[in-house]
Amino acid sequence: MSDSKKLYSEASSYYIEVDVRQNRIDAERYKRSKKREETFNDMWMKNPVNVNEVVDRFAPNAKATKRGVKFEFEGDRYIVKADMPSGYLRIYDKESHRYVTLDGTPCDDRDKTHFKILKREEM
Repeated sequence: MSDSKKLYSEASSYYIEVDVRQNRIDAERYKRSKKREETFNDMWMKNPVNVNEVVDRFAPNAKATKRGVKFEFEGDRYIVKADMPSGYLRIYDKESHRYVTLDGTPCDDRDKTHFKILKREEM
């Protein structure tokens, strides 16, 4: 099992401590992300996930990259998109061009396609 959590956590810390402070665009992205968290966190908390398990299942041996406010693990078919400031993730299916549930089913229901990333001690 890869340690995607470590990569994600390090990228998140750098983004919040450095990028947000030095770049006005990232500061605005951060604000929008935290606003989403304020609005939807209770719903996300109903679907907690271990980021290592999600990446291993949907994007094994993925290339990890930072894209704006997201840290992405891109595999052959799926992209696991983790929000750095707010600590949630979504799984994007490149074939169906839709987000999916944890069983890989394409779904348009936001409540079923947003997952709160567990903290290390909760994993």
